Amino acid sequence: MHALLTFRIALFAGLMVAGRAAPIAAQGVTPTFEDLRADAHRGETVYVTDQAGKRVKGRVVRISPASIELVVKGSPREWRASDVAWITERHRHAGRGALIGLAIGATAGALLVVADSSCENSHYEGCGGDDAGYALVFAALFGGMGGGAGAAVGAAIRSEHVLYVAARPRTTSHVLAPIVSQGIIGVRAQLRF
Repeated sequence: MHALLTFRIALFAGLMVAGRAAPIAAQGVTPTFEDLRADAHRGETVYVTDQAGKRVKGRVVRISPASIELVVKGSPREWRASDVAWITERHRHAGRGALIGLAIGATAGALLVVADSSCENSHYEGCGGDDAGYALVFAALFGGMGGGAGAAVGAAIRSEHVLYVAARPRTTSHVLAPIVSQGIIGVRAQLRF
């Protein structure tokens, strides 16, 4: 009963750690297609969103300073750089989740053996050796279960990395209007960036 409760607590803690939201780090976004031309993106699956907001998934064939070509549903398709609003790629985190689950599961399995008080006769010489063997077995068993659970949770987590964002022209507008009413005189000011 005690071992089952400890296992449930360790499994819950492992799932909470593996399933937490990853902090967003500053990402280097390339300002032009020319910076994207590296062969590193050839063959990758990316998402292109055009200026109208339509999003298309495809595999990169070619990126030039003026355009990007993808294979979309088996046929090639090309966008001019001026038509693209942004380009992103998605990543799953099954490997990271598996490692976190493995570490938590193995630790929980070893702690179950260490916390077990069934070795009441401390003068018995074989007790310590048995505990070490059981600790390895339980660490491997629980580590495998934790790794599998962590991989499943990690596979469900997706993050999106922005590769390119089109430069938007900076526009500012301002409104300055008088307000005149019976008993009220004022000015309405509005600035937009």
